[in-house]
Amino acid sequence: MPNATSPADIMFQRLACCVCGRSTDDADDHVLLGISAPGNPAEQWLGAHAEHLNGVLARGFSVEVHKM
Repeated sequence: MPNATSPADIMFQRLACCVCGRSTDDADDHVLLGISAPGNPAEQWLGAHAEHLNGVLARGFSVEVHKM
């Protein structure tokens, strides 16, 4: 995503689900993931349906979406 450097930059945009590749525009369980590595200033932002993300996470890890 060009020019998107932080969650604040992209919080009003929906990224396609990184697991299924489909749109998250109407999803109630949309999550935004930020990935970075020590010693590297670059960040990668991914969108996902929480249900799909939970299907690929290691045992003991899970994502819950709470509306606030």
